[in-house]
Amino acid sequence: MSTLKEQDAEAWFLLEALRQDAVEFGLDPLDNREHPEGLRDGSYRCPVGKHIYRGMAFPQGSLPWLGELDVDGTVPVDHRDIHWRYYFIEPRKNADTEDDVLLGCSVKAKGIGANYHAADQTRHMRDAIEAGKRWCRQQMPSYTWRPAL
Repeated sequence: MSTLKEQDAEAWFLLEALRQDAVEFGLDPLDNREHPEGLRDGSYRCPVGKHIYRGMAFPQGSLPWLGELDVDGTVPVDHRDIHWRYYFIEPRKNADTEDDVLLGCSVKAKGIGANYHAADQTRHMRDAIEAGKRWCRQQMPSYTWRPAL
């Protein structure tokens, strides 16, 4: 978030406001662009990265579910218009409990239109998942994940 604040203070402010609202009030399901009745221009998506999980052999629950808050950038990066993504996961004490923690994993920029590269975003999602898993292994080793789908 500190890098975002240096590069685009207005986008940082908007993303930080979304993050704080999510922590204080939760996320409105209808603001989720992945929800069947969600708004097309909602402020978040979850779960995201479904294609990351396809074809991967892993025990159920070994990869976390991933969500993203996002805002449009107000300052071009490398002469490109971008969206900023704040990726998060939800560790749980066990698979049957409600969410205990929303863990912010990374903040990344995504190009718009011709500047968008799906491979870059996939890498960002995988990196966010791995960052969250690393933190949880060190801080909360007994936690499990919301199933990835």
